Amino acid sequence: MDQHQSLITWYVLFAVTQATALVLILIDRNTLADRLTAAGLLCLNGLWFLLYGRKLVRHRAEDWRGFVYAAGSLATFAPAVWFSGNATFALFGLIPQIYMVLPVTWAFFPMALFVFTPQILTWLAGAVPALPWPAALLIVSFSQAFGWAISRIADQNEQRGELLKRIEALTIEAERARWSAEIHDTLAQGFTSIITLLQGAQPNVELALQTARENLREARALVASNAPSPLDGSSLEDALRRLVNGVTLPSTFRVIGDPVGLPTSVEVVLLRTVQEALNNVARHSGASRVDVVMRFDEDSVSLEVRDDGRGFGDAPEGFGLRGMRARLEQVGGTLSLSSDEGASVLVEVPL
Repeated sequence: MDQHQSLITWYVLFAVTQATALVLILIDRNTLADRLTAAGLLCLNGLWFLLYGRKLVRHRAEDWRGFVYAAGSLATFAPAVWFSGNATFALFGLIPQIYMVLPVTWAFFPMALFVFTPQILTWLAGAVPALPWPAALLIVSFSQAFGWAISRIADQNEQRGELLKRIEALTIEAERARWSAEIHDTLAQGFTSIITLLQGAQPNVELALQTARENLREARALVASNAPSPLDGSSLEDALRRLVNGVTLPSTFRVIGDPVGLPTSVEVVLLRTVQEALNNVARHSGASRVDVVMRFDEDSVSLEVRDDGRGFGDAPEGFGLRGMRARLEQVGGTLSLSSDEGASVLVEVPL
């Protein structure tokens, strides 16, 4: 139950207790004048809550204004008990208010005043209190324990609400990052390849058209939240082989070991990682060839993309490498970089 629903429930319970107290006042054996006076004071008590207390309850002010509200509420409730002992029934709705507008440690004395003041006034009037003294003491004890429990629950609900807001914000941020990585790994890289190919000679036009068609399929797959389109209807090895064959550099692709079925999430990560690595080779390495090796071991699968280019040097990791690491962390994988005689990107994912 959220805070809004809790407040509505409380408003209903308060209205019911006030209405019940009014009925009990009107049917008691006091004079008509006393009954009407007590009922009028109880109505003023409810009006005081609507005009001043409701705002404090809704925002859980828990400051000096809570004492102001408690004093005003007591000023209308206690005289009502003087004129009709049945007004004591309103305590069921008034005592919880004290714990809703004041901290638990501050609320004890106002709560005790609410319980004992009607008792004392009734006794001074020479009448028998509507609430026996032992019962009043029991109400004070139970009210304090109940108020402490309610306060703890309210604090936990507030903390839970803040945690949910933080989780929602982090989820939105993670989703934005995921979409950014998807677009970077697919559409942006594909269109960059198209531009590079078209800047070359006429023989590259057909390859550019093929790349454009692949990226159109990627866009449709992203919109439909499906797996990467190179995996549609084919194995991961075939999809990787098509990626390697599509680069403009001389390239090779090998598979070592016996291929095993991998979860779709792992296949997607491996495919995107190789796609990003090949794109970096084409754009930044100055290499003359690139080789991709996929290895299946007993407890892991690995992919290495190696070229004979200038290596990584001292340049900081860009968005592409950071995206690769983030993707691999989602499936428990690792990324290793090496600049020995060219550049090597090694990806390992446990089976």
